[in-house]
Amino acid sequence: MLQAFVMILAPLLLTWGAKRFSWIENIGTVILAYGLGIFLGNGSLIIDTNVSKTIVEAAVPLSIGLLLLSSNIKQWIKSAQKTILSFFLCLFAVTIGAIFAFLLFNDVLPSSPYLAGMSIGLYTGGTPNMSAIGLALDVKDEAFILMNTADMIIGGIWMIVLLTVAKKIFGYVLPITDTNSISDDDLKIKALEGPTLKSIGTSIGITLLILGLCVGISLLSFGTMNEIFIILGVTTLSLVASLNSSIRTIKGSFLVGEYFVLLFCIGLGSMSNFESLLDSGTLYIGFVTIVMFTGIFIHLLLCKLFKIDVDTFLITSTACLYGPAFVGPIAKAINNKKAILSGMTAGTLGYAIANYWGIIIGKALSLWIIYL
Repeated sequence: MLQAFVMILAPLLLTWGAKRFSWIENIGTVILAYGLGIFLGNGSLIIDTNVSKTIVEAAVPLSIGLLLLSSNIKQWIKSAQKTILSFFLCLFAVTIGAIFAFLLFNDVLPSSPYLAGMSIGLYTGGTPNMSAIGLALDVKDEAFILMNTADMIIGGIWMIVLLTVAKKIFGYVLPITDTNSISDDDLKIKALEGPTLKSIGTSIGITLLILGLCVGISLLSFGTMNEIFIILGVTTLSLVASLNSSIRTIKGSFLVGEYFVLLFCIGLGSMSNFESLLDSGTLYIGFVTIVMFTGIFIHLLLCKLFKIDVDTFLITSTACLYGPAFVGPIAKAINNKKAILSGMTAGTLGYAIANYWGIIIGKALSLWIIYL
């Protein structure tokens, strides 16, 4: 009970602290949430992994559903063509990286087809997408935990580069950014405003209704809770619901979704085992490294080919590799707050597409093995 209370309260404290202490905002609440979870899971405290697993599994559909309720598909199409192009170039690049890693590690990692699908979810959407795909493809908990721990190590190293020298380095390759193309009014997004008790209840209620509907249809259709159907159902119905302007503009709905992302990160971090990673996880570090850096390299080449500016490349890459929660710190690091809109667009688009594409690739690669 105490463990669950601490995990549920911690995201609220982190969000509160980020508004009052610049160092928390600069480090990032997601990193701190992972750090807290890792401390709980690898310290001297006794953690009930069943409690952590329950929190993670509950937070996945809630976070994805809430984050997608504020999607503005019409705005994506109308005002962010360059961002959307950069996102799909990143999606293509990460897919090539995932397939390459699958080919390299297939003989030594039995679950490599599904790990490829999960890595696509991770590096075009976020960790909740990776978890959703892992649940849908019935990946073993150990493989999932080791892959996530490896990502925290490699991703943490690359984040330091993004926060420091990335713009200067990639600025030699890509065009300079035109910061006058986005007005400050474009940054005023209702779903990013502070939520009220009513808006919190409304947004969570709609998401629970969607989740309940998907679970009910799954039980009627399959006689069981089919993970693939439920995850893709929540993704699809949340996007459909976002077409309604009243739902899309619920105050603070995106921030409520980010609360569940932080809750997910704490729960997942507490399940991470660095001792197991040192014993048997070097292959996972290699797998994650291949996917991530192959994706970054191909994305960079494609952005050069399509003349996409350096800020759009960096902010889109960040949104895909880490999720929208990291857009703010990177936008600050590259001194372009107007890139926040591009990052939010790419990140939300990633949340929407990653589940579909990751499951498709994971299933396709597993069938490839069977028929070879």
